[in-house]
Amino acid sequence: MDRTPFAVLQRDATGYQRSCALTAAAELDFFTVILRNGNRMNAGDLARECDVDERGATALLNALAGMGYLCKSAGGASAGPDQSGPAAYAVVEAYRDALDSRHPLSYVPMLRHMANAQRGWAELARSVRDGKPRTRRPSILGEEEDDRSFIMGMNSLAVRTAGPMIKALHEAGVLNFGEGPARILDVGGASGTYTQAFLELLPTATAVIFDRPVGIEAARQRFAGTPLERRVGFQAGDFYSDALPSGFDLAWISAIIHQHGRKQSRALYCNALQALKPGGRVAVRDFIMNADGTSPAAGTLFGLNMLVHCADGRVYTFEEVREDLQAAGFTAAELAVPAETMSAVVTAVRPRI
Repeated sequence: MDRTPFAVLQRDATGYQRSCALTAAAELDFFTVILRNGNRMNAGDLARECDVDERGATALLNALAGMGYLCKSAGGASAGPDQSGPAAYAVVEAYRDALDSRHPLSYVPMLRHMANAQRGWAELARSVRDGKPRTRRPSILGEEEDDRSFIMGMNSLAVRTAGPMIKALHEAGVLNFGEGPARILDVGGASGTYTQAFLELLPTATAVIFDRPVGIEAARQRFAGTPLERRVGFQAGDFYSDALPSGFDLAWISAIIHQHGRKQSRALYCNALQALKPGGRVAVRDFIMNADGTSPAAGTLFGLNMLVHCADGRVYTFEEVREDLQAAGFTAAELAVPAETMSAVVTAVRPRI
């Protein structure tokens, strides 16, 4: 691989092109439409079904084939026995589940969320100049569907990370609750992916998911009719302004603090403190940066993502998280699970007296 300065600059400067091709196809649901039609479709038929321009559809399909997500072959769905009709496109086998918006493990919602994020990133220079996020323009799907894409996009990640994350917490001793069944509060728990992982590992535990109504709706759908349904409670609310329910052994705050500044973090930790029993523990999952804020590299880029989308959004060092937890009344803060990703976890304890 060419690592000359020019080659590296060219790679990084043009990376948006591949991302935009993928996210546009996700917003238009091209992959699902192809799969729904027997995983073989020509550009004209796809354009008509999706109500898009045929020239535009062809250009995007060819790019996706060049990137390796689609394969292109002679003869479309309407071709005769000699297969001399229009060229047909099919989703590559390895990506079928991830690119099918109907599949439980679909990555399409996250791609749609990334499309929304790109619109903010395009104005990064302005955000750096004035320190303000840009007004987000809705996607072609509309604001309501964008909100759902965010919720289910987080689920697209969580279904892949929740199991290993809960295992790491267990190995770190975070889930040692002593006698009696544990009560877990999933703050901003969205569709309940982490709640499910907690309950599967801890067969006597119960949990409450606290989130906005759109998240609670998704969580209810996840657990409806499952063996775990009786062990999960649901409460709609805003953890910035509403008191959390109380009496819990663990408050799980996952991928939340990057959305706001330290004042709001401290308010959230105070809210979580009151939700816990004496001796209960809070666990905060997020990027945890090194002391000078330059590592992990993925965290530095995520800090820019927060700059363009949130008024006070940012990434935190361990020392900052520790100080804010202590200010809220917690003790014994520690980096229980180190990670170079957003799966680092800081824990702290509500004092018994």
